[in-house]
Amino acid sequence: MIIGAMAVAMWGQPRATADLDFTVLTGIDGLAAIGAEAERQGFTIDRQWLEWQPLQRDLQIRLTSGEVLIDVSRPRDRHDEAAIHRRRALEIEGRALWFVSPEDLILMKLKAGRPRDFEDVVSVLSRHRDKLDIPYMEDWAWKIRVYDELSYVLRGGRVE
Repeated sequence: MIIGAMAVAMWGQPRATADLDFTVLTGIDGLAAIGAEAERQGFTIDRQWLEWQPLQRDLQIRLTSGEVLIDVSRPRDRHDEAAIHRRRALEIEGRALWFVSPEDLILMKLKAGRPRDFEDVVSVLSRHRDKLDIPYMEDWAWKIRVYDELSYVLRGGRVE
């Protein structure tokens, strides 16, 4: 499924991005197989990036082809696995593409916790607040330890 800034563009406010991000339901061997097939198709695995990101080695690969940069990751936790099962097909130029749901995108962004991620969360909330499954998000927020962050953004950034 498509995650990251491309998913933010679908559910929130589009912003500039230099890469495409995907999460694939696979294990370590499957991720290696994806990398091998991508190389056969003309992509290069960014092995230097892997050296600089030792904690990502078994979780993610970065593929390049010319100016195209693609990050492919496997689920990092139970929530990522659940998100794949809740993905949504959106039609773009006559093709159905699988995107992370807006609820799961918010949770993923809260897990990452960078300033840009919070901006992305606010962007998605501003477009879809009335359509979101808040109980689902609250349940997962407890499990993945981002409940306070979710509560904060749902209150509009006000401290109570």
